[in-house]
Amino acid sequence: MIAVLLLGAVPVPQATAQNDDQHARLEVSKITPSVVGAGAPPEVTVTGTLTNTSSRAIHDVEARIQRGDPTTSEAAAQRAVRDGSRTVAEQNFTSITGSIAPGQRVPFELRIPFTGPNSLQVTSPGVYPLLVNVNGRPAGGARARIDEAHFLLPVLAAPGAAPAAPPKPAPTTMLVPIVDYPRLARGPVPGSRPVLMDDLLSESLAPGGRLYELVRAVGETAGPGSRLGNALCFAIDPDLLATVRAMQTGYLVRQPSGGTVEGIGAGTARLWLSKLKEATAGRCVIPLPYSDVDVVALGRAGLPDVIRGALDTSSRQLVQETLGVEPRKDVLWPVEGTIDEPAAGQVAAQAPDGPGITTALLRPEAISGPTPARVRGSGLAALSIDPLVASALDPLRDTTRETTELSPQTGDGVVAAQNALGALAFRANTASAPGGSVLVAPPRRWNVSGGDVRALLTGMEQLAAAGVVQPTSLPEPDASKLPEVDLSYPVDAAGREIPRRVLNELAAQNYRVGDLFRAADREPAVNVQEADVTNPMRNALLRGASSAWRGNPDAARYWVNAGRRALDLEFSRVRLEEPNGKLTLGGESDNYIPLTVANDLPVTVSVVFRIPRTPGLETKDLGVLRIPAQGRRSFFLPTTVHRSGQFTLDISLATPSGTELGPPKRLRLESGAYGPVILVLTIIAASLLIVLSAFRVYRRFRNRVRRVAAANAAAAEQPDAGPQATEQPETGSPGTEQTEIGQTSNGQTGTESQTTPLTTTESDRSPG
Repeated sequence: MIAVLLLGAVPVPQATAQNDDQHARLEVSKITPSVVGAGAPPEVTVTGTLTNTSSRAIHDVEARIQRGDPTTSEAAAQRAVRDGSRTVAEQNFTSITGSIAPGQRVPFELRIPFTGPNSLQVTSPGVYPLLVNVNGRPAGGARARIDEAHFLLPVLAAPGAAPAAPPKPAPTTMLVPIVDYPRLARGPVPGSRPVLMDDLLSESLAPGGRLYELVRAVGETAGPGSRLGNALCFAIDPDLLATVRAMQTGYLVRQPSGGTVEGIGAGTARLWLSKLKEATAGRCVIPLPYSDVDVVALGRAGLPDVIRGALDTSSRQLVQETLGVEPRKDVLWPVEGTIDEPAAGQVAAQAPDGPGITTALLRPEAISGPTPARVRGSGLAALSIDPLVASALDPLRDTTRETTELSPQTGDGVVAAQNALGALAFRANTASAPGGSVLVAPPRRWNVSGGDVRALLTGMEQLAAAGVVQPTSLPEPDASKLPEVDLSYPVDAAGREIPRRVLNELAAQNYRVGDLFRAADREPAVNVQEADVTNPMRNALLRGASSAWRGNPDAARYWVNAGRRALDLEFSRVRLEEPNGKLTLGGESDNYIPLTVANDLPVTVSVVFRIPRTPGLETKDLGVLRIPAQGRRSFFLPTTVHRSGQFTLDISLATPSGTELGPPKRLRLESGAYGPVILVLTIIAASLLIVLSAFRVYRRFRNRVRRVAAANAAAAEQPDAGPQATEQPETGSPGTEQTEIGQTSNGQTGTESQTTPLTTTESDRSPG
């Protein structure tokens, strides 16, 4: 019997252009019963919607349910999950609708009995592949299968018979991944507001959003007191918690134009955190590496410091403070469930030199033998993730999009959950669970509705009640008592790692953060720890190595650059304030350049001035200077000037180890001082002037002596003047001193001057 319920046509917009060959998309919203056991209804009911994704109308749409043989091997079960199986029982087609227009959505409901005519013909227990086959006739074309859905149906007992439990139920543990994408562009650093790249996270945290429905469904369906209570272990990205905590008190959202606007998700962030706290109360919680970083890529790049930063105690403290639970610090769930020897050795290193991880959750292909086992060389205990259940829950498993995209695709969550229940039942009934236990690991970015999660957890409780599985807490194996195995890192996984050049830039910026941490001290009046300032800076860089960017080097590079810009902004809060105008220096020494350093960080920071050599100028090294938190200090830089003129002095601030802080400042100086060179030149010039002056005096004196001698000689050669001539006395009369020939001191002219003319030479005309 098949009942078709038409609830009306709902037109939906198409996000992207669709290929006409796809025709339609079938979405299953509910399968009842999900586990066939004692007291189950006598029929299977499948409800869902059919959407015409082509550009043509589809006519004569009809559907039926078909059954394949029960799976008897893991390979057959994997094929049934991935591609479906050949069917051996089928019912007649029943009309869904006469016509469906492009973009139109049609809800439907199909029912089919287990036994009897036109039924599934299920007569014995097993895990049966079922196929929902939808046919139609596209306009202008022939009749064809327009879409299908296939899933596993676990039948624990034939209709009307009592279920037969396996000899020993399989111990089963399930991870609940709480992971998103990196969103936080800046912060939360004390004294600055957090900035998000977008506001999509607020939608996911709100009622109806992915993360909200996941957390609420787990809390309501499998609370701490339920049968599955201890079997669930939350794997939480600390970066997500940090982002949501930052959103609670208000935040900014970056716009394409470069500006920011107020975020709208503060209230939803508070609501979601309260739901998560309720769901995790008393539960197992394991913190993932911060921002779910690619630990293997970091290990292969030789960056143990970055690995330690991603796994340090601050992440566990964040989880503990936010949720009020004590997280396990010994478990690592690496990206894609794989790890190599360098990374294994680095994560297994014990504190204080390493994170102290003792257990790794790995896929079976990543190790050379059965688990639990001890990884050779590192001492890690390896636990296997069940590959069949993982494939059932994650249609993107073993693809390049395994860790980067939400999975399963929206609308496929019910089918994925149903396949997981079938895989669990198959694993228990075939007694092939690795090591006798089953570790269920959904995709990291698990894209399921609340109804999908409830269907899975309710089905698992049914399997537990039937003795098929035994809910068990996450094991804590003792590696020293386990056999050794080798690691096997997939070659194709290496090709998807974060590129080495991106990680090298991350490491360089991470060194800056560490250097600031070493230069910082807690200010008692402010009472902010150094790590409270530097950890958000480091975490901003770690987002560039997130698993979200595997196979997407451009995105990884973008986030590392975003982290660098955030660092530059925070480092610039310790800066040199530029003085007003041009500075004038006095004499050669005893000059002081006034400098003011501002520190807007909430911790005291030790700094040094870095001043390059400047010709003609010499400054004194002031050594290490401490700038108080959220304060300023002024200094006077002793300066010696060796010449006059103008100077350009570049001054920058750095940590004592040399990491530059705020931007450098260029000072313009002017000096009128005379240096030693000028002084020496002045002395030389003065000496030359004295020598030249002395030489000039000497020449004048010598010329006068010559003139006097010449005059005397001329007088001697003249004839006697006669009786009228009077004899010049040899000495002057008393009171009179002869100072020059023919001139007395009293200004009277003697007879000698009357008879002997003085000749003026050219040298005498020169100025004295």
